[in-house]
Amino acid sequence: MRVLALTALAALAVPVSISGALPSSSVNENDVTLNLSLPGPFNGCSFLSAHATPTTDALLDLTQPSAFVTNANGTLVGEGEAISSAELTSLSPETVRYTIGANEFWSDDTPFTGVDLVRWWQRAKTLASVTSDGYRAIQSLTLSTNHLSVTAVFAKPYADWDLLFRDMNEPTSPLTCSIANLKKRASLGPYEVVSATANRVVLVMNPAWTNDPNRFGRIVVTDTQKYPSRASEAYANYTLAVSPSALVALSNHPTLNTRIGTSSNIEELTFSPHSALGSQLFMRQALSWSVERQTLIDKEFGAVTFSPSVAASAIFSQGQNQYPGRGGTNPVGQSTTTTTPAPGGFADCPSCAATTLKQNGYVRSAKGWFSHAGAALLVRLAIGPSDLDESVAQVVTSDWASIGVKSRVAVEPSEAAAARAAAAGIADVALLARPTTTTPAYAARSWAGPAYPDSYPSGVRIPEATTLFEEASTIFNPVTASTTWLKLDQLVMSDYWVRPLFTAPSLVVWASELAPLQSSSTLSSFVDQVPAWSMTPSTIPS
Repeated sequence: MRVLALTALAALAVPVSISGALPSSSVNENDVTLNLSLPGPFNGCSFLSAHATPTTDALLDLTQPSAFVTNANGTLVGEGEAISSAELTSLSPETVRYTIGANEFWSDDTPFTGVDLVRWWQRAKTLASVTSDGYRAIQSLTLSTNHLSVTAVFAKPYADWDLLFRDMNEPTSPLTCSIANLKKRASLGPYEVVSATANRVVLVMNPAWTNDPNRFGRIVVTDTQKYPSRASEAYANYTLAVSPSALVALSNHPTLNTRIGTSSNIEELTFSPHSALGSQLFMRQALSWSVERQTLIDKEFGAVTFSPSVAASAIFSQGQNQYPGRGGTNPVGQSTTTTTPAPGGFADCPSCAATTLKQNGYVRSAKGWFSHAGAALLVRLAIGPSDLDESVAQVVTSDWASIGVKSRVAVEPSEAAAARAAAAGIADVALLARPTTTTPAYAARSWAGPAYPDSYPSGVRIPEATTLFEEASTIFNPVTASTTWLKLDQLVMSDYWVRPLFTAPSLVVWASELAPLQSSSTLSSFVDQVPAWSMTPSTIPS
């Protein structure tokens, strides 16, 4: 969408396009139930909440109004209807006009108007959140006389303006994260919630939504990995649990189709600036170099058709266009990756790690490494709660043990909690899956600017990174912006505050009766396509 914004500046107008969807079949799915399996547990957070999860955001895309949503390629496209258009009308100052669809109503029959956008902005700009960055950049939001258009004038350029006004709540809706809020909040989208628990959410079609009228009438969302027992069941599943054993289990379900691709999660090691070990550059280097990432990848995914390559970035995931390393968007025919070292001089080297420890006063004995003061080297490792985190941690600690470094592992309740443990110095290192989004700003906030609670805190603040962050955020040309983002990326990695390991693969599973699903690198881009899915005529109940 930003490319369109740039090329259309001569006319100074960028209309919202209706989301590109797969062609629907001639069969009506309104009487059909779609069973959808997504990572849980679920919560009822607002999109602006620091505790919202990718699954929360994905479900909100089905029930709340947005200016833009994510297509299957992970780029933003106009949703239309409630916010019928969003136009970039000027760059000096940056000005965006939002137009509200006529006669739009929340599910409680309250009119949806530009007043809702103004109130959303007034709340969003006060929050200490990464998702509020763009709202804080808006200097004024002017409401038209008929309340059907709103004009935003930015105090400073904000290139990612298409991230704004997504999954808005009705102004009187509850703001806490209680799962009951999913049902309590008024809806204005393709679906509305009729029941919700932490493990099961049921949605029904909103009859007032005119986009994609030929869509499933009921969706049952669960966090179970149980596959359907009936071949004719409408079923789809998005998961990051990609492993040879998972694929073997799927082989017992010949009626299911599968596709392996990239995700938006970067598996990484993050080092603490507030621990005696993590605060030392040579220690960060030694612990990073001693992990042989290609061997790790081969152990985790060697028998899987699609294998990630050694990470080349801490803020871009492997499938994104700006990713500086080897691509990974097309798994067809791709074999296990080779031992090509990561670009940028960040290759792995266990022998170098041992040499570095010796050069900095550590002595190795049969009991491990000891400092010149006689203190034993013991690394406190905090890890995220996923099976992938646990599996990778076993390889990482084994690699450390191979050069004599001992470690102690603590499992945290969430990926963000693991990051917080390292940021606070409770752990020396954290191993976690860092989510990326359509913009690298989300991941980069961990080291640049204010330390927002939803930015996966690192405890590290680099003035030069903040300067690069502010510069990149104002550049509308995505190619030029990428150059600046990659400078920030290299800066953080060269100081070894983070050691990216690989981009986690994703697995999409669906019943063969569903029309072919497009690859999706994010959970949101997967769920956002649901209204356009269809079943083959022969499988529709009579």
